[in-house]
Amino acid sequence: MFARTTDGGQTWEPAREIYDPGLRNQTVGNQIVVLPDQGPTGPFHGELVNVLTNICRSLFTCPAPLEPGADVAIIRSTDRGDTWSDPIRVSGLAATGVQDPDTGSPVRTGGDIIPEIAVDPSSGNLYLVWQDSRFSGFAVDGIAFSVSADGGLTWSTPAQINQTPADIGLGEQQAFTPMIRVRADGTIGVTYYDFRNHTPGAPALETDAFLVHSHDQGATWQETRLTAASFDLRTAPVSQGFFLGDYQGLAAAGSRFTPLFVQTNSGNTENRTDVFA
Repeated sequence: MFARTTDGGQTWEPAREIYDPGLRNQTVGNQIVVLPDQGPTGPFHGELVNVLTNICRSLFTCPAPLEPGADVAIIRSTDRGDTWSDPIRVSGLAATGVQDPDTGSPVRTGGDIIPEIAVDPSSGNLYLVWQDSRFSGFAVDGIAFSVSADGGLTWSTPAQINQTPADIGLGEQQAFTPMIRVRADGTIGVTYYDFRNHTPGAPALETDAFLVHSHDQGATWQETRLTAASFDLRTAPVSQGFFLGDYQGLAAAGSRFTPLFVQTNSGNTENRTDVFA
């Protein structure tokens, strides 16, 4: 469903359907970004791009070119939302889900079904991130990244961008819940969690948050640790798994990224988690 305001939010048009995934199918994680208006000589003029995960349960009602299972896809509008394109497939979504590497207990994350999108306010490049297991032979989730330089019409082959070491146990290599933003100078920032500092068999599931940033449209990445010390994910609230939230936060302003991330208080049952920036 889509609703639009043309007066700064004072009034809204009635909500209406803009995409039908087909009988027995569904979408999740819809997010809209607006391409920059580059004037009469530029390729972009404020087009709307809606990213979604399309889950097709029926081969016979799956909208082409989407496939059975879960796909990361977009739809576009070139007339401020009056009409929308057919879906454009970015990639299949091959998340296996995150588990406690010692016990196999589930860790509930958002990135396994919810892609995150950001737009470069100058160039108009679109960037997507999500959890995906293709980089480990479908064993554990990493962070997938894809870029479009033509307004979402075509997308690059997904690449792994989390900097989690590859010389540790597979369970400790899991990375999850990515967020993405782009600064005005084109620098891309992505945050995520991983278990690289966990000692197998330890009483705590040591977990950390990280920020990677790229100054060359995603070709190379540098990493910064966000957590001053590891926290114990096993003390998180349990809601279909240890749960820090479907989303975290990341803002870009001026020359800075401001990440907002949740971590546990490691045993404080009166206040299990806090938000840090």
